[in-house]
Amino acid sequence: MPAEYVEHIARLIKDLDRRARPLAPPTRRGRPVVAPHGGEWPVDELRRFAQGRSRTHETVVAVLDLLSDRPGERLPVSEIAAELGSPVGKLIGALGGLTRIVKAYHDYQQWGLPVHRTCQSAPGRATVVYYGVSAEQARRWRLVRDGE
Repeated sequence: MPAEYVEHIARLIKDLDRRARPLAPPTRRGRPVVAPHGGEWPVDELRRFAQGRSRTHETVVAVLDLLSDRPGERLPVSEIAAELGSPVGKLIGALGGLTRIVKAYHDYQQWGLPVHRTCQSAPGRATVVYYGVSAEQARRWRLVRDGE
């Protein structure tokens, strides 16, 4: 700070101290509502989701088919991609798109995503993302897929 400003700033601070108005306490923001990822979706809602025709839907439907054949298991994205014969990047993009689709067309606040997503990381290692479905979600998904 230039030396010639010191006197002016000192006067400004002194003036502000004389007026000393109490500051309003900061307003507390509520925590954003985070939907549970991997809630149990109703069959009707799963059926509506399965009717989507975008590439994202096609990829996620294949993921749900795979996970529903192995309920209760957590599969890393790399294994899902290998089993589907899909590039990992395409799968990651589709699963990112899933969140946007669910928020736009389904009740994300109530049901979250139709899959469970967990992340595991260790110091010095890359984070691994796993996906899975519960036995109940798998049962409901098979009802939708067998009914088509």
